[in-house]
Amino acid sequence: MKCVMSDKTIQDLKVDAHIAVLHTKVDSLVEKQKELTERVRANEKVVAAVTLLGTVVLAVIGAGYFAPNADASTPSAGEWIQGMRDWKSEQNRTPIDESINNSLVDYQEEIKPNGCYDSTEQE
Repeated sequence: MKCVMSDKTIQDLKVDAHIAVLHTKVDSLVEKQKELTERVRANEKVVAAVTLLGTVVLAVIGAGYFAPNADASTPSAGEWIQGMRDWKSEQNRTPIDESINNSLVDYQEEIKPNGCYDSTEQE
């Protein structure tokens, strides 16, 4: 009895087997690519969450550091004006000791050598 062979030769069968192996490898690589893509996406989500958390923490710290103190209030317009007036009067003011000395000199000039006050009226 004689074996009946199909029209395909052994070379054709080898090529078909090689193609089947390549298809299997390609399918395996596609599955591996999907798995790696999912892992990268998961890592991106973790990195985004950590970045967001770090940004929020820095914003809170920065807001606390740069916030104005409750004790250091900004003076009102009236307080500014009064402060300027006080400064100007201090610039033009005669020192107290000089004012007292001038008053004493004036007082002593008004007293006569006999202890009487000089009259501004003529007698």
